[in-house]
Amino acid sequence: MSDYFTHVVISEEVGIAKPNVGIFEHALEKMGSPNKDRVLMVGDNPHSDVLGGLNAGIDTCWLNVDGSDKPIGIDPHYQVSSLIELKDILVRFADD
Repeated sequence: MSDYFTHVVISEEVGIAKPNVGIFEHALEKMGSPNKDRVLMVGDNPHSDVLGGLNAGIDTCWLNVDGSDKPIGIDPHYQVSSLIELKDILVRFADD
């Protein structure tokens, strides 16, 4: 993945796991503390990825390839079933 991203944050290396807000704060700091309006947390686990992103105050996208029911109390900003759908969202983010 490091060929495609400037920063890859791995919880085992940082010592803080999702959904702890600390891992998101660490990632944002590594990215130069961008405006949170320009950040999108994408993940396939609503309980760690989406909930963690929500707790950190950033937009979230649940990659729900299985068509699972949304867990009660976890409301991602976006939900996609494929990376093609995710691409459409990322293009919109880039245009803003």
